[in-house]
Parts: sequence; C-alpha cells; structure tokens
Amino acid sequence: MAIYHLSVSNVSRASGSRATATLSYITGKRVHDERRGETYDYGRKERVLRVGTLLPEGAPAEFADPAVLFNAVELHETGRTARPAKKIVVALPREFTPRQRVQALEEYIRENLNADGYAATYAIHEDREGNNPHAHILVANRQIDPATGGWARLKQRMEYVLDERGERVPLIDPETGRQKTDKRGRRQWKRTSVSLNPLDRKAKLKALRESWAKTCNARLDETARIDHRSLEDQGSDLEPTIHEGYAARAIERAGGVSERCEANREIRRSNGLLTAIRTELGRIFDRLGELFAAKIRQLRQRQARPEPDREPNWRYFEGDARRQLEADRADHTAAIRGKLMGAKADVRNREEWWRSHGTEEFEAAKQIIDVARAASREARDANVFKRGRLLRNAEQVAGEQSEKLRGAVPWLEDTDIPSDWDQANRFRMRATKAIHDHDMQPRTGLVDELERRLEQAERAEGEKPSPEQVKALALRMAEQRERAAEDPTQETPPQAPQEPPKPIRTKKALTDRFKTRLDERLAENERKQAEKQAEPDMEETWDLSDPADPLNIGMGWGTGGHGLGL
Repeated sequence: MAIYHLSVSNVSRASGSRATATLSYITGKRVHDERRGETYDYGRKERVLRVGTLLPEGAPAEFADPAVLFNAVELHETGRTARPAKKIVVALPREFTPRQRVQALEEYIRENLNADGYAATYAIHEDREGNNPHAHILVANRQIDPATGGWARLKQRMEYVLDERGERVPLIDPETGRQKTDKRGRRQWKRTSVSLNPLDRKAKLKALRESWAKTCNARLDETARIDHRSLEDQGSDLEPTIHEGYAARAIERAGGVSERCEANREIRRSNGLLTAIRTELGRIFDRLGELFAAKIRQLRQRQARPEPDREPNWRYFEGDARRQLEADRADHTAAIRGKLMGAKADVRNREEWWRSHGTEEFEAAKQIIDVARAASREARDANVFKRGRLLRNAEQVAGEQSEKLRGAVPWLEDTDIPSDWDQANRFRMRATKAIHDHDMQPRTGLVDELERRLEQAERAEGEKPSPEQVKALALRMAEQRERAAEDPTQETPPQAPQEPPKPIRTKKALTDRFKTRLDERLAENERKQAEKQAEPDMEETWDLSDPADPLNIGMGWGTGGHGLGL
C-alpha cells in the first residue's frame, strides 16, 4: 500500500551543514568543497539507484554537474548563518515502476522548483533489502536569473520584532535604560530583516506537499491513492504513527527491538482494530437497511391488497392505537431534540476550535491580506518625498494580492484589497469573518433546520391523533390478531403497547461495546509493555552527540543530520 511522506529541511551553515557534504551523501559520490578545501565521501553507492540534475531556464550549462552547482551556491552565500540549500525527502510508492519513479520526480521538480527558478539534484534510494524506496531532492536555496544566468538577488523586508504576546519590542538606550526616540520624539522599536525567499513561506510548503500527492495519484489506482493532509485535517480519529528514523530500523535489522518501531506496530494494530470495527458496523447497518426495505415492501403489498367485505372489529384496539400514536409522536420529538442537542454541541466545539485554530483558507487569506497591509502601512508612514511612490507601490501590491486572494478563496465575494491602510484593516476583518461564517454555516444551518422540525414535532405532539389515524392503526392491529388466530404458528402480538419493548441494539450501543473491547485490549498491551520495560535493558545506547559513535559515522555526523529522515 502506498504511503505519503514529504519533509523539507534546511542545509544551514550555522548548524554545521554543507550543501556539498549533503550532495555527497545523497549521490554516493566524492565531492570536493572549493570554499573550505575539504573533500566529502559519505555515500553508500549500493543504495543509490539513480541521480539526476534539473535546471531552470537560463541556468549555465556547467550547472548540469551537481558538484559545480552546489559549489557555486556555497561560494555565493558568504554569511555565517547562510542556508545555501534545502533538502526535500519524499517516499516513493512501492507500486511505481523504476520508470514511473523517475517520471514522477522529474515532473514534480520541473513544475514546483524549476518553474520558480530553482535548480535541483535528486537521488533515488532503497535499503539493503530493496525496500523503503524514497528520494532526496537537494535544492539550491537561491533562484537563477534567466536574463543573466547568475544568482538572483533575494528580496528582504524589515519587520518589527514581537514578544511572546505579539507586541512590539522597544529599542532600549543602553546609557539611559529608556526607550529610544528619534529627532521628532517618536518612540523607536526593534526591527529585523526578513528574507522573502518563496521556499521559506508556509504556503509554498503546503503547495509542495499537495503537489507531490497529486503527482503520485495521477499514476496510482484509486485503491492506492495517497493523501498529503494530516489525520487531523482529514477528520480521522486514527492515531498517527511516529517518525522511526534510520537508527531504529538498523536496530530492527540487527535482530533487536526498537522502541519507536514497537510503538508504531502497536499503533498500527490499534488502527487496524478500529478499521475492522467500522467495517463490521457498516456491514451490520447495511443488513439492517435491507431488512427495513423488505419490511416496507411487505407493508406496501399488504396495503395494495383489496379489503375484504367484512371489516374487522377495530374498535377493540382503538385505545391501544391512540396510545401507540401518541407514544410514536413523543419518540419522534425526543429523537429530534437529541439531534438538536448534538448539533448545538458541534457548533460550540467548532467555535472553541476556532479560538485557537484556523482553516487553510483562513490562514492563507490573512497572509495574503497582510502583505498588502504592510505596503499600505509603509506608504502611510512615509514622508512627503516618498509617499507618492509608495502609494503607487501599495496599489500595485494590493492588486497582486487581490488576485492571489481570489485563487486562495474563490468563493469569497469581495476580494478587492484596498490600498489604504484603514480600509485594508477593515477589509481584513470582513474577509476573516466571512471565512469563519462560511465554515460555520453548515453547522448553524443544521441547528436552524432541527429547531424548525422540533417546533413542528412539538406542535403535532400537543394535538390529539385524528379519528382517521386511530382507525387505520386499530384496523391493522385487528387484522394482525385475526391472522394470528388463523395461523397457530404465528406469534400473537402483545395486547397492550404499554409493555416494555425489547431492547434495541442501536448504533451507539454497538459502538460502546466495541470501544470497551478496544480499551481492554489496549490496557493489556500497556501492561505487557510495562513488564517488558521493567526487564534490564541490554541494548547499546546511541549517543547523538558523540561523533565517534558508529551510527553517527554511518549517517554523516557533523553534516546537519544527513540521514534518511524517513
């Protein structure tokens, strides 16, 4: 079965990582670092199945050699905290043929990286047993200018530094201990420079995750489709597995038992049990639906038969019929009232969720609008000499962000972001409220519908059954009694409907029963795990900080953690 995995990490010089060292690891080749004068040879060639480099439009031809490409970006990025590259790791579906793996990877790189001006090298790996197919994509963290063939200049902007409460941090004068002010007496606040590299944006990461799922699903059967969303976003109550990593799998291959692998096995067993419960419940409810449909057909056939000339003595059952109709109405009202309580609870839970979360559309809209707000704020605060140019820039940015907003939230009616600061703030409040109301509308609409139905049911419950309804039900009771008298094998129906009915096995009762069994099984597994942990641990420990540890040497210690990451 195909699984989904995509992770993005930075090759950061501040943490000791090098783009050339990472390249050596993923390609299994010796790579010389021209900036540091060092040579790296971390690769395990037997695990590398294919290596390829894809370049954007206008890139120099010599960049087709990945060693030249990543030495060039290392030489260009001179800062001590520079991040010359990013590494993307994706799981390749086992259903893919070798040709499909290459096609999917290269299509993904061209559409998501090359199209934006980024050069990238990929390497396809497998483990020793030929399992765990995955790919590493090393991306130069700076775009290539198609006009010059050189590295593009990254745009930056200044933003206020915010504290944990989201408030601006004052700029303190070390001599006086007070907040600094400018010549006009305006207070000064700490500011920092923020890179506008598209690969650093959260929206781009979400787009990369979604695009990989679409690229794979285009080549997979419907039964093997993958989903880039988390279990929480999918609305699933299954427990997600944890990250195992190369070291845990190495322990398992050596015949040991890794705690992380064992935890994942337990999670898969629990999820399998939950899935089996849902399957069994679905089968039961399908069977109940079939029985209900058969009963409906039987009743319709009985009603279609011509009535005999002699009318049964229905008045004997008149009182029972009236009480049965009143009880049915009361049950109907109670059922609607219970659904209404559940719907209102769902609205409250969703409102509580909104206080600390937001949908993808909500977060994307805020980020898009905030870009336009920042431009309008800059124009508002500018002096008279810069204001005209910045106002024109604010109008241009507002137009561009409006187009993005229409793409991110296509159903939103008003997507024209104003270029004025105050109007942009009011627009942000209206847009976020509209997204919130749009998300809540199905739930609030259900509450309104159930309240209307409850009002009708309560009104009907307060009215007496009509004589026609009482007679129709009493006739059916009388006919059933006569048929029972003619056929001794048929069970005689109960005389009085006030007798307690047999307990009904509802969906909730079945679910509670299965959950009880699941809790008992999980408790037994926890007890066994506790007994196992109480035994003396003879397993050799793995010291992540020790460069002499064999596992760290095998994973390229000191290169920023260039392990599989799967």
